[in-house]
Amino acid sequence: MIDRILKAYDWFDHPDGPKFVETHRDKYRTSGHWLFLPGSFSSFHKVNNNDELWLIHEGKLLLHLLGPDGRKSTIHLGMDLDSGETPVANVPIGYWQAAELPEKQAFAFGTNVCAPPFSFDEFYIADRESLLTDYPNENELILRLTRVSE
Repeated sequence: MIDRILKAYDWFDHPDGPKFVETHRDKYRTSGHWLFLPGSFSSFHKVNNNDELWLIHEGKLLLHLLGPDGRKSTIHLGMDLDSGETPVANVPIGYWQAAELPEKQAFAFGTNVCAPPFSFDEFYIADRESLLTDYPNENELILRLTRVSE
């Protein structure tokens, strides 16, 4: 399965972590596939001009959100509805978001949808030190899912 997914698209390494390919863009929305492989993660980032939908097609993924109110939540993306997983999650405008494979998960494949269309002008990768200051109870998560600035 993973070989077919890798060959099906012209992937690039997204600045915040996973492999990504844009599949649709018009004046109303954008969509693209993401692919998480072992060792990859989506570092904490936010998009300030739209909500973002995450949809999973294969595998499982943990989507971590840090809200403007200081609260953290984790959404388990997957198809095992009986165990609390969900195939679709919404990230509201202005929330910090990061994603990672659960332990022992070989890969995860899915889609993001943004409306209005995604723009790198409204995309921000978190500064680790600022996030640690704003969310002091989430040190381990922030250290694991941010990258050191160069």
